[in-house]
Amino acid sequence: MLRTNRTLELIRQGSPAVGTWLQLHSVPATRLLVAQGAFRWMLVDFEHTPVDHATASNIFGAISDLSAGEVTPVARVAAGTVDHIKHALDAGAQGVIVPMVNSAEEAADAVRFARFPPHGERGGGGMLPHVGFGVNAPDYIAQANDEILVGVQIETAQGVANIKEILAVEGIDLVFIGPNDLHLSLGLPAKFWSPEPAFQEAVRTVTEACREHGVPYGTLCRDSASVRDRIDDGFSFVGLASDLHFLLTKAGEEYGALHGMTEPASTWCNMVNLDRLPDSLRGLPRS
Repeated sequence: MLRTNRTLELIRQGSPAVGTWLQLHSVPATRLLVAQGAFRWMLVDFEHTPVDHATASNIFGAISDLSAGEVTPVARVAAGTVDHIKHALDAGAQGVIVPMVNSAEEAADAVRFARFPPHGERGGGGMLPHVGFGVNAPDYIAQANDEILVGVQIETAQGVANIKEILAVEGIDLVFIGPNDLHLSLGLPAKFWSPEPAFQEAVRTVTEACREHGVPYGTLCRDSASVRDRIDDGFSFVGLASDLHFLLTKAGEEYGALHGMTEPASTWCNMVNLDRLPDSLRGLPRS
């Protein structure tokens, strides 16, 4: 019997599932985060970070094996094409988030590429994905359609305008609002969240449509206070920062405490102080 996708189970019940982004692609770091038991899902970002499929496969396996299925390995694919979705799922992802979905046609592609026939067109030759679910390959192929999370990312004005048509596509498990790119698409500075009227109106349009169609919705947050706010707003699939954010923020906080510095306006995570390095380490002639 296939293990239950715990994240999918929770969001279908309307319960919050808090996870985090993986940008460093370190298997040991992933194992340590899984062992902390702090997250329900962990997402490998193929879209904006350099990761190969072999490394991703090891990360997905570490998540599912160490947690015995209690933590869901998810992939944010680079694009909603058959090759990107197929490779992520065959590497062991138990859910995919497809970025920049702007139309019903693109949403339908995401669903059919992630489902085995008769509900889709996914091929059945994966070497490892069944292992993460604790079954043999034939049982995985027979049952995986019920346990693979398919999410579409709404992060443009066009996607917002077409949200009702997108949600009419059968098989969408999640709508994920990409806050930074949605801000950019609306002509605003990139942010995780803001009170900007245009952004808030776009969020309302998407979340109200999701509630009408009974589809869970999620987003990514910078900190725990924002996670609590989004859960209060009805978001169920909520990301808390990333492994990169945790590393740089903690390092910055300790450095700031050592030198009596307060957190910069752009956050510790975005601070770059290359001017403090010796010239030789920056590739400059020795002064």
